[in-house]
Amino acid sequence: MAVFQSKHAELSFYVEGAFKSFKNGRYATEDAEELKVLESLPDAQRVEEPKEPKAEAKPAAKPKAARKTSAK
Repeated sequence: MAVFQSKHAELSFYVEGAFKSFKNGRYATEDAEELKVLESLPDAQRVEEPKEPKAEAKPAAKPKAARKTSAK
């Protein structure tokens, strides 16, 4: 998925006659036609989204033993 960012919160553009717009300065798409138009816009820059790390098997945490009260 390609993500674009703009300094304008509501930047709008047309793709094959269809009206498209950024929301809060961001726009995400996988459509090839939209990508061509977005890459040609001077006010839009492609940004890299942080990839979600794969779930790694972490060792299970040992349960903590309940504290014992002193026997005074």
